[in-house]
Amino acid sequence: MRHSVVIGKANVGKTLFCIYFAQYIGVREMTWLVERTDGRTEHVRTSPKSAAETLSGELPHKTRCLQSVCLDFERGKGVRQFLLTDTTGLTDGIHPEAELRRAMAQTLRAIVNADVVLHMVDAAAIGEVGPLRKPNRAGQERGWSELDDQIAELGEHKRGYLILANKMDLPGAKQGYRELSKRFTRHRVVPVSALHQNGFREVKQHVWRLA
Repeated sequence: MRHSVVIGKANVGKTLFCIYFAQYIGVREMTWLVERTDGRTEHVRTSPKSAAETLSGELPHKTRCLQSVCLDFERGKGVRQFLLTDTTGLTDGIHPEAELRRAMAQTLRAIVNADVVLHMVDAAAIGEVGPLRKPNRAGQERGWSELDDQIAELGEHKRGYLILANKMDLPGAKQGYRELSKRFTRHRVVPVSALHQNGFREVKQHVWRLA
């Protein structure tokens, strides 16, 4: 089974994307494989609507472990299964909370083992900050940061790497998408809105080719 991870900083929309993308693929009853940082695993069944209400939120780091859902992609006369994994938001530097440090280490291990890396960023925040070539300290925290640069460098070694410019429904996002496209000519940048399920067709095509 192929494995895709959605990674990025906290509050860029990773969890909401995973929920609504699974729904877009055709999942009506979600069975999450939850992998705790202490090694425990469990299966949690929920509807997409309930998952959006309970797993996603405005506060940072609501996701504190890996949580995956299995997707079915038609391929020829058969069906290929693909594991889509939501991850803990990463931060620059060392986080003071031990539980989150363990969760971030878990995320990094998942990146190494993944076939597809979907690198999600907040296009609206990037557009508000300005050109990526001259980020200031506050801009690095809100938009593109050194951490994102490191993920992009890792993407050079992943055939399935894709940058998702999320929050295209917000002001400034179009400018942020343009900045990303100018900066990363060697990577594909797909504009999406996890909230409104825009851009999902392009993401589905990308994942399907690797399924």
